[in-house]
Amino acid sequence: MTTPEVQAGLTMEIYEGFKLNQTKRWNAIVHPDVMTNSPAGRDIAGREALQSWIKAFHVAFDLRVDLIDHYLAGDRGLVTINLHWKHDRGAFFGLEPTGQSGTSIESFILQLKDGLVTHFTVADQSLDLAIYLHEQGMEMPRRATPPALIAG
Repeated sequence: MTTPEVQAGLTMEIYEGFKLNQTKRWNAIVHPDVMTNSPAGRDIAGREALQSWIKAFHVAFDLRVDLIDHYLAGDRGLVTINLHWKHDRGAFFGLEPTGQSGTSIESFILQLKDGLVTHFTVADQSLDLAIYLHEQGMEMPRRATPPALIAG
């Protein structure tokens, strides 16, 4: 059985790695073939792709990342943040900075196997950032249908 300290350690590593743009520290806890999904892209394969996306985000945006909640239970985990952002540093996947700012409450939904994160899903609870990226021309996934635990 995993102790609460170990459980808190993994979710805090996810939070701090994202907040500090130190995702290389995830090498010990994120599977090399992790699958990532978010409002900005689906079925992104690999830890390096996830790390590169986050690095690009930090290069383009001035950020403050507040931790709202985190937990890990068995093979599922959650890290919820309030992301305060301003697009004023550089281009983000071809989108030039506008100086626009906002907040985005996001949850990182984690699935684990053998102690490693195998699925990293970003779920937005507020849409400032997703709407901004869409308005700037970023293509957003449509009609996404993840596998259901229970179809109903």
